[in-house]
Amino acid sequence: MIATVNPAAVPALTVGGILFVIIYLLAGVYVWRYRRQLFGPDDRVDGDKKATRYLQIVVICIPLLILSGRVLFELIGLWIN
Repeated sequence: MIATVNPAAVPALTVGGILFVIIYLLAGVYVWRYRRQLFGPDDRVDGDKKATRYLQIVVICIPLLILSGRVLFELIGLWIN
């Protein structure tokens, strides 16, 4: 590690991480509920292809999964120590 975490900051970091996870889960529920509106076919767009919609999902979901995985990993590390 480049630096260590100040033990006095651990509770604040834990609360911030938990809030992030809750917001992330709520955003995931929202995206899942409205996935057809967000990523569905659009009649107004010429040349709308299924592959383009799939790439939109991939471009949004992969960074979110990596970010949330890293935050969960750090939260678990803080809880263990």
